[in-house]
Amino acid sequence: MRNSMSLVTAAALIAGAALTGSALAQDRQDRQDRQDRQDRSRHTELPANQVSDRADARSARIRADLRLTPEQENNWAGFEGAMRDISKKQAERDATLRADRAQQKAPVDVIEQMRKGADSMTEHAVDQKQLADAAQPLFASLNDQQKRRFTEVLVRIGNEPDFN
Repeated sequence: MRNSMSLVTAAALIAGAALTGSALAQDRQDRQDRQDRQDRSRHTELPANQVSDRADARSARIRADLRLTPEQENNWAGFEGAMRDISKKQAERDATLRADRAQQKAPVDVIEQMRKGADSMTEHAVDQKQLADAAQPLFASLNDQQKRRFTEVLVRIGNEPDFN
């Protein structure tokens, strides 16, 4: 009887610890989600020239991190140009969206919002294809270590607000 009580007590303690850990993990995720939304909100308020400056700085960091050879440098311009174009288009879309929201006086039209969301996803898909097409020759010229770094960079910039 005493063993079964010990087992029940141990099981209850383990379950309690698991629930506490789960709650803490969820709280941490909730805080991270709030921070991500705040970061995206702050980003969308940047003027187009600052977004462009950020894109140029990001491009310079990527280029320095890859340590391109002179032969690989030949493939850099296409990728860099695509990144710059995409950043510029995204900044323009963000500015238009902010202006539209500022002028909106009528209640939100859910159907129109769905259409605008779909248009945004289509534009994002075109941008991603453009970036992939521009990155392909550069990627093909990289060694294995550079490819790993470049892949990490592409994943990271794919998650940045001006590429989403």
